[in-house]
Amino acid sequence: MKANDSFLAALNPACKLFAHLIVMFLLMTITNPKLTFLIWFLGVFIGIFLGGWKISYLLKRLLPYIVFFILVFWMMAAFGEGEETIWKWAWFHITMESMNHGLTIALRMLAFVTYGLLFTSTTDITLLIMSFIHQCKLSPKWAYGLLAGFRFIPLFQSELTQMKMAHKVRGYNQKNSWKAFMRYALPLFTQGIRKSERIAIAMEARGFTGTRDRTYYQTTKLAAKDFGYLLSLLIVTWGIMIFIE
Repeated sequence: MKANDSFLAALNPACKLFAHLIVMFLLMTITNPKLTFLIWFLGVFIGIFLGGWKISYLLKRLLPYIVFFILVFWMMAAFGEGEETIWKWAWFHITMESMNHGLTIALRMLAFVTYGLLFTSTTDITLLIMSFIHQCKLSPKWAYGLLAGFRFIPLFQSELTQMKMAHKVRGYNQKNSWKAFMRYALPLFTQGIRKSERIAIAMEARGFTGTRDRTYYQTTKLAAKDFGYLLSLLIVTWGIMIFIE
């Protein structure tokens, strides 16, 4: 996760995550496709005007999920049950009830992706961990371990790319996927253990004990804009659910 220069990037990560999780929870209680669409569109609106999204960025991130959207809608609509038949052929039976159910599930999936992307694209991973410590009272031992785990992901990706290029140069061509997996997984696992040991020794050498009574280079606080965003998002979402229903 990497933050940009938008308004959402300046918010407290824990408060922002809490707001988006509440919206996702409310989406799970909705069975109206129109409501689900409006709440999804609200996330797109926030991303464009408050999250620094561009239309090209939005299309690039969401287009891969359109295929899943269509597949989920078709499976729910074509094989559902209902009384008001719209179209029927062979074993396909589309009813008004099944089509509404399919639209709701597909749009709900798309909304989850949108609100998740809205969080990850505007949040710095270090500030997120710091907010877990200061606002959510997470133990520093677990928090810094989680931060180190996130930092390992791009390192593993770069090392895997280097290993594949090295094997390709040496003419290695393994068609068995399981053997190829073991060939790459073992050195990556070994490197991961070595790096984790080095990090643990470095943290102990600098006096890290995992206690809460310590100083921090970065701290996060809750401000009025954080509560304003949380309340505004919940009020607008609740208003859509009340007036559209």
